[in-house]
Amino acid sequence: MLELANALKLLGDETRLRILRLIVREPLNVSEVTSILGLAQSGISRHLSLLRNAGLVSERREGVWTYYQVPASLHLERGGGGEGRADGNSEGPLGPVWEFVRGQLSSSEDPFSDLPRLVEVLRQRENFGGGLSAKLLEPGQSWFAWSRALHFLLPELTAIDLGCGDGTITVEISRFAKHVVGIDSNPRAIKAAWRRAERERRENVEFREGRIEDLREPEGSYHLAVFSQSLHHMENPESGLRTAHRLLLPGGRLIVVDLAPHTQHWVREKLGHHHLGFSQEEMTGMLDSSQWKDIFLEEVHQRRGESFRVILASALKA
Repeated sequence: MLELANALKLLGDETRLRILRLIVREPLNVSEVTSILGLAQSGISRHLSLLRNAGLVSERREGVWTYYQVPASLHLERGGGGEGRADGNSEGPLGPVWEFVRGQLSSSEDPFSDLPRLVEVLRQRENFGGGLSAKLLEPGQSWFAWSRALHFLLPELTAIDLGCGDGTITVEISRFAKHVVGIDSNPRAIKAAWRRAERERRENVEFREGRIEDLREPEGSYHLAVFSQSLHHMENPESGLRTAHRLLLPGGRLIVVDLAPHTQHWVREKLGHHHLGFSQEEMTGMLDSSQWKDIFLEEVHQRRGESFRVILASALKA
């Protein structure tokens, strides 16, 4: 009775309920839970430790990662007579009431938008690692490997990554470009970008802190300008497109990868988005008014049910 009382007392905390709602859907590591909830990692680790000690959470090692999941003893299956039975040891403190708890977690509202962020974290895991994912279609698939193969196909060029963040895309561009510059207004992101370039030993990369709208580089400085998930952070994205147009040489190419329209308003406060994506009509209008030519747009196919879709745009400076 005391174990049951302590376990139920643990469930009287909103953060721990949010954690359980996530890991009942997918095993997650501490970094992934922290990214979704937006709380301090030390606090998340403490909550997971308490849940583990109460038998509500179990650990699973996968390479260098530790994943947290709901123990098998708490996953109830329905028997033929309608009785709930556990597929493992059901003697734990929450065995008798877990079916109710799980039902409440699955049907409750999502005021913090944790579930859309769970989808994005799982996508990041597939693309960048963080443990073997059963959702990978083929072992070893990697967009990094394909980006590194591009230098066999593309001529050497100069490029600018507008809104480069931590420099992930900038460094990949540097593998086929003669020289690439990354611009971002976040000083912490710029520091992280420099560290990434040094780690990857990329000497043809440089990063600068500044606002895209304030760039004063000479006209016609680059062959390629890239906005990779950065245009929606700009209060006036059309001004960014005009800046990119000015910076390119005649015949230079613009690449935009951004979000299609969505309804996840939490990204404004949590991630600093000014715009909830762009429709193809909106993007075409902005590119037209910024004097771009040969405009191509495509909505990139995503898995069904995902909250965020991606739009790809390409254009040339006449």
